[in-house]
Amino acid sequence: MNKRKLSVGIWSFGKGTDRYVSEGYKPYFNFYERIELISTIPGISAVELTFPQDIDEQNAKEVMEYLNKKKLAISVLGVELVCDKEWKNGSFSSTNYDRRQKSIHLTKRAMDLAEKIGVEVVNLWLGQDGFDYVFQCKYNTAFSYLVSGLKECAQHNKNIKLSLEYKKSEPKMNCLVNSGGKALALSLLTGCENVGVTLDVGHAFNCGENPAEIASILMEYEKLFHIHLNDNYSITDDDMPLGTVHIPQYIEFFYWLEKMGYKGWYSLDLYPYRDDPYSACEVSLDFMDKTIRVAEKLCKENIFDFNDSKPPSQIIKTLLNNIFN
Repeated sequence: MNKRKLSVGIWSFGKGTDRYVSEGYKPYFNFYERIELISTIPGISAVELTFPQDIDEQNAKEVMEYLNKKKLAISVLGVELVCDKEWKNGSFSSTNYDRRQKSIHLTKRAMDLAEKIGVEVVNLWLGQDGFDYVFQCKYNTAFSYLVSGLKECAQHNKNIKLSLEYKKSEPKMNCLVNSGGKALALSLLTGCENVGVTLDVGHAFNCGENPAEIASILMEYEKLFHIHLNDNYSITDDDMPLGTVHIPQYIEFFYWLEKMGYKGWYSLDLYPYRDDPYSACEVSLDFMDKTIRVAEKLCKENIFDFNDSKPPSQIIKTLLNNIFN
């Protein structure tokens, strides 16, 4: 595990609020308390932050000094375009020109700050860009706004990668960037090499996707810029610890990351509502360690030849033997 770059999203240590318990299930930790807790997790070398809530141009020096003190880097910098009522009608795809321009301006600022503090990737989760009802969205125009806005940001600073985190729904009931295929299409349509995709494994499950398949396709086109790791029951975005539901799918996912040489960050994106976040991170990392060992063995020994004449039962038997032996 030492050769992999491991990080944790700072939100993993939040209060655990939901629509039923708005005050949360756990005590509140401020920014620096969260950093302190994350710095004590063995194997973690970075934290994922959000601009401008966690870090901006004014507090960047102070934040970076504290992170350096705790021996933590920033893996990826996200842009907050979701968790404020200002964005309820969208950001990049909004029908309001001023709102579109503000989202572009914020993203450009985040990119410039990222370059200044040594972060390579800026993450864009556009969860408010979409629609709740039929006849609410002019789909082609909204999609066109997305392409042009992303292209403008990408060309603003070619030294920084822009990574699109897709999601089927939430907060909008239907998100525009709602699948790995559409996120890939958007990145290609910009014509910019520095626009790619963040693969959130839980979001892939929600879309009915196989994360291994999507990761392989994205890597084939050099568009897999970042990874969020979590698990769920394929219904809602539960952000559970890794391996709580999808064990064989995770083995195949890590197999193809290993096979195709993924070099980016592995970032824990957890939201343990009623669980201890430190323990959730620990068990996720332990699962990663054990699962990647199996995946590495499968790669090294070339156990799978992907010959379509091999019976499926033989594939399952081979996998089980390598998991339990």
